[in-house]
Amino acid sequence: MQNETGRVEAFSDGVFAIAITLLILEIRVPESAGHGTLGHALADLWPSYLAFVASFMTIGVMWLNHHRLFTLINKCDDGLIALNLLLLMGITWIPFPTGLLAEHLRRPDERVAGVVYAGSFVVIAIAFNVMWRYAVHAKAVNEHVNVPAITRQYALGPLMYAALVGIAWLNGAACLVVSALYAVYFALPPRLWMRNRIPEGAG
Repeated sequence: MQNETGRVEAFSDGVFAIAITLLILEIRVPESAGHGTLGHALADLWPSYLAFVASFMTIGVMWLNHHRLFTLINKCDDGLIALNLLLLMGITWIPFPTGLLAEHLRRPDERVAGVVYAGSFVVIAIAFNVMWRYAVHAKAVNEHVNVPAITRQYALGPLMYAALVGIAWLNGAACLVVSALYAVYFALPPRLWMRNRIPEGAG
């Protein structure tokens, strides 16, 4: 193994930055239909605003957790690099389902667009878990790290986003709101999932 985690994180940061920047391109300047209609046209773009905020928060928190992991991972090999690239492929995909759901919100294909959006995060959540577990199995994680706490927090990810697929099938806007709330959950520090044991005799 080679200690190249700095290069891996630097490359990953660039990919995250590009993906999160591309989200704004899905909000297009409305065509003016006549004098005094701009305000109404801007208000009609609310699906794009909501999708932008939800995906910005989600990608931002994914970057935060990616940074957290690579401050704990002290070495990498070809397997870890490959899994990281798989994760980044999922990140670069997100602007597409974001624009898709924003475009089809309130339309007949809203369910399909919502399932594609939420399903994309299911895949990314699985990729995060696989990468972390691989790093632990390869003994690439600093010894002082509370591995179980991080594993517990991440393990809920695929289940939560699988539930989001069901929400997306019912309502696309609700899917975006819940996705943003999920981002808040994953922004919480992993130490909250530590199981502290009180020594016997402690008062």
